[in-house]
Amino acid sequence: MNPIYAFTIPAVLWTVVIWRAPSAFNGSRPSRYLWGCLTAITMAMTTRPPAVENLIRVATGSPDLSVLIKHLAGLASNYFILEYVITVHGRRPRRAATVRLRIASVLTAAIALTVLFVFSFEHDPTLPATQVTDSHLGDPAVRLYEGIVYAYLGTSTLLSARLFWSNRRSVPRGLLRAGVVCLTAGCALGFVYTAYRVVFLARAQSRTPAPGPSTGEPLSEFLPAVTLLLLVVGLALPPLRTLGRYLHDQYALWRLHPLWSELLHAAPTVVFGPRVGRTRDLFVLGDRTLDVAHRAFEIRDACLVLRDRSVATRPEGPGADSDSPLGGGETDARTEAAWLFAALHGDPDSGHPPLPSHARTPSEEIAWLLKVAAAYRQLSGAQGAAARGCQGRSAELAS
Repeated sequence: MNPIYAFTIPAVLWTVVIWRAPSAFNGSRPSRYLWGCLTAITMAMTTRPPAVENLIRVATGSPDLSVLIKHLAGLASNYFILEYVITVHGRRPRRAATVRLRIASVLTAAIALTVLFVFSFEHDPTLPATQVTDSHLGDPAVRLYEGIVYAYLGTSTLLSARLFWSNRRSVPRGLLRAGVVCLTAGCALGFVYTAYRVVFLARAQSRTPAPGPSTGEPLSEFLPAVTLLLLVVGLALPPLRTLGRYLHDQYALWRLHPLWSELLHAAPTVVFGPRVGRTRDLFVLGDRTLDVAHRAFEIRDACLVLRDRSVATRPEGPGADSDSPLGGGETDARTEAAWLFAALHGDPDSGHPPLPSHARTPSEEIAWLLKVAAAYRQLSGAQGAAARGCQGRSAELAS
């Protein structure tokens, strides 16, 4: 592996592991399984750089313990991804007996690998760690060791790929379904890698270490790298969806804030949320979906109060805007924004307010008020520019 990738990939993976740790421990069981899978993959990738291999050798006295750690971490990652897909997409009830059977199978495989590695392998401190298996592929103990690894890997990846693929249509379109497709492709490619390694192992004979890379090494490096990339992308897309929704909600709150802050003082009878500054509001963490909905409803309630107040204080009479309720177009949004601007700035010629719009869903109401807020912001900017122009002309006349 390229030395740059050997260190950057584990660094990126550990960053994601630490980032997702709080949500894993505080979240649901599937979240913990996903985090466990990602952690195990990260541990396996961390043992690959030569510097880490040497550190493990110095710390433990074993010249090739990093190989065993890598394979045990691989077993753990496949166990966690299989548990995740069964928990989320399994069509049968979760039974304690089958759960214990899966735990027993992975523990049995891990114990068998450890016993074979400790008591049956030839450990040569003069050779690289990977040569403990690559140089003795004809050895029965090594063949059994590799057979256990690939039997568990092949079974878990095949089952995971089948379950992911069969349940992909039950996942909403967008990043979530794209993540499931990536996980399906990653598990399927993991099975292809397993089949390739089994064929390679069946044909290999015991040989002495060669100074250069073996014939099968390029493909053995390429397939796991692509598999890892697909799995990491599939695991990262759901958090990216959450991040995208958070940024979208923050942007909506930012756009609604100027109109909302002016309505705070104009409609004191409305129960508003906490008074926060526009910039400070950007640093509020967590899900902001309800905050956007609350702010939109507060603006709508304040508009209704202003409308009732305007109707009560003005003589009845036909108005240009009172013939029919507003729709949802840009022109209607500018009409309501113009009336709001006039009402909030004490314009006696603001006229009759527009009639309340037809009933909208919360998402439609938020979209409508974003249009009104944008039109209101344009009116405020135009008034500010006009005021600055008047001040400039006054200064010129005074001079």
